[in-house]
Amino acid sequence: MIYLVVSAFSLALMLVVYRLTLSRTTFHGFNRGVLLCSLALAAIVPFVHFQTLSSKAAAPISYMMNEIMVYADAPAQIAPAQADSSINWASVLTLVYLAGVIICMLRVAIGVLNSEILCHRRSRTLSDGSHLVITDRNYAPFSWRKYIVISRKDYEANGSMIITHEQAHVRHHHSFDLILAQLFCAFQWFNPAAWMLKRSLMEVHEFEADASVLEHGFDERRYQICLVRAALQGSFATTTNNFANCSTKKRILMMNRHSTNPWARLRVLLMLPAVALSVILASACKQDATEETNLQDNAETVNPKDVVYIEMEPEETLDDVFMVVEEMPEFPGGTMALLEYLRSNIKYPKECRDNNIQGRVLVSIIVGKDGKITNPEIVQGVDPALDAEAIKVVAAMPEWKPGTQNGEKVRVQYTIPINFRLNKETEEE
Repeated sequence: MIYLVVSAFSLALMLVVYRLTLSRTTFHGFNRGVLLCSLALAAIVPFVHFQTLSSKAAAPISYMMNEIMVYADAPAQIAPAQADSSINWASVLTLVYLAGVIICMLRVAIGVLNSEILCHRRSRTLSDGSHLVITDRNYAPFSWRKYIVISRKDYEANGSMIITHEQAHVRHHHSFDLILAQLFCAFQWFNPAAWMLKRSLMEVHEFEADASVLEHGFDERRYQICLVRAALQGSFATTTNNFANCSTKKRILMMNRHSTNPWARLRVLLMLPAVALSVILASACKQDATEETNLQDNAETVNPKDVVYIEMEPEETLDDVFMVVEEMPEFPGGTMALLEYLRSNIKYPKECRDNNIQGRVLVSIIVGKDGKITNPEIVQGVDPALDAEAIKVVAAMPEWKPGTQNGEKVRVQYTIPINFRLNKETEEE
């Protein structure tokens, strides 16, 4: 999912730069290359990764043991990790995304199949190697791969002009561009920038083919009238290079535009900041994902029954305090002994009980190389009285068995969750 977000963001940035700087220029071949490179970069950038500073500046959130429940007028007990009964939105979004991909891919496949069926009817080979198919159906002329399809009516009225246009599509292999763009849209169907880029690419194709017609000496006004008439006809399939694909007004304006100064191509350099920003985003996301993977790998040596969650954090912070190590620190006698210690020492503050105050307190500690408890801090508090009770009891704990990494004793940060809860009878009073 991170890949899709970064890729979509990258494509959107590059498309904005293109539309602001190059879309109105007459560099049709160059612009086509820029758009195709934008697709390629959007696919590649999410894989780019360099070390960022974010991981070294993150606040430490350490290994957390099972939650300890403290009830008013009742002994403390360890609550097992509860199954999350809420909707798994990540799975729902994944299913929606995959459904969208499948629908879009089916549309592409149907378009390709229809094109192939129609193009493989009786045809004749032209001088440039393309194949001409004349149909009695009233389709706007289009080309697909090496095939040019034209209605008999258009062939008799403006055949040479239209065929010259479609031969330009065939010569420049525009069909492969469209397939690439439509596949990209299928995988990023949720991203408006992907569809807009496809549209921009189709416009450039038409500009390029229109320029080819005028270069062959055809009358510009007559050709423009032909475009207007073609716009009134039905199109065949979105997979093809359709003679009436692009806005007729845009095409006429582009034909009347003076050639752009060649130095304007340097505007493409304005895309570099967009690419750089995308690379930074990709690196930051990749760094976070890598840290989470490393943390999960380290956690495999810990008893899964004792783990509620492990949040992302570098393996080692600047002051050599580890988050997760090969052998985690242990209270003398183990988890049950820790429960017994807390059962005997934690007292539910009377003022909190009287005022129906309850909640979950997270206490962070550092177990030193000698097993002593240092730096007890409230990571998540509820009420000053509950927080103070939790800190007082945790700070007074006896020495733990220290954690080890690579056979050496190390300092380890540890989080103890203590959930203060009122009994039902207390809540009703």
